[in-house]
Amino acid sequence: MDRRTFLTTSGAAGLGLATVASPTAAHAGPVGGDWTEVSRAYRVHQPPDLTRHTVDSTGQHRFWLYDTDPSTFPGHDSGPRSELRLLNEYTSGSAQFEAEMKITSGTHRMCVMQVFGGATAATAFMTLAMNSNSINYYDSATQIHSPVYDRWIRLNVAHDADAGKVHVYVNGQFRRTFNDRGDKTHYFKCGLYGRAGMSRYSEVFMRNIRLYRKTGGSSPTPSPTPSPTPGTTWKANTYYAAGATVVHNGTSYRCTQAHTSQTGWEPPNALALWQRV
Repeated sequence: MDRRTFLTTSGAAGLGLATVASPTAAHAGPVGGDWTEVSRAYRVHQPPDLTRHTVDSTGQHRFWLYDTDPSTFPGHDSGPRSELRLLNEYTSGSAQFEAEMKITSGTHRMCVMQVFGGATAATAFMTLAMNSNSINYYDSATQIHSPVYDRWIRLNVAHDADAGKVHVYVNGQFRRTFNDRGDKTHYFKCGLYGRAGMSRYSEVFMRNIRLYRKTGGSSPTPSPTPSPTPGTTWKANTYYAAGATVVHNGTSYRCTQAHTSQTGWEPPNALALWQRV
């Protein structure tokens, strides 16, 4: 079966809006200049009626799949996946993904991280775990890093959407730059996404997942505007600090995690970001 990337933001089993818990270990931070950390809210994509993802109190995620698992999005021939769909949509500027990952030995032809969105293909970038004990650019012979099995590595993927370039770093060291696939709305995904010929059993652990933004390839993002006065009406594209209060459809909410609001993240729809008061 040809396993192809398919975009969805709702309707699949296990799509609960959540945020990455604060890990106990200190993170290394973004690479390549000044960045601003942004919200790590996500949805979980799993096969229907199956549990293939857990997260513990330290923020460490476990993803696993069997090659017999059904497609996560039946009818779209997209194959089984246990992924976080990070809610970091962008069309310009630069965005960076950072995480530590440990890939279990034998995991093969499994996408462990992708930049979604392209004009000529569904994705701008994918890195696959291969049984060459490496992560590769898609399922090509182009290795990004080896060895990867049964050890923690830190992956940073910085996408300069304006220049159309994806810069990849492992353990803080620059590895390669790839062209993206054209202008589109982009976002990050991580975990496991099965491809044709995938291993019988696949597993990856991830921790210290963080996202960053800046306005261009080199210029840092301007400081966010102050939070609105408590009690103001919720608006999209507005920075809200933790503790800020807003009113939406006559109901008051308190912000539980600093973020820049987006359409679709209204307080009733983003319970990981807002608490009713």
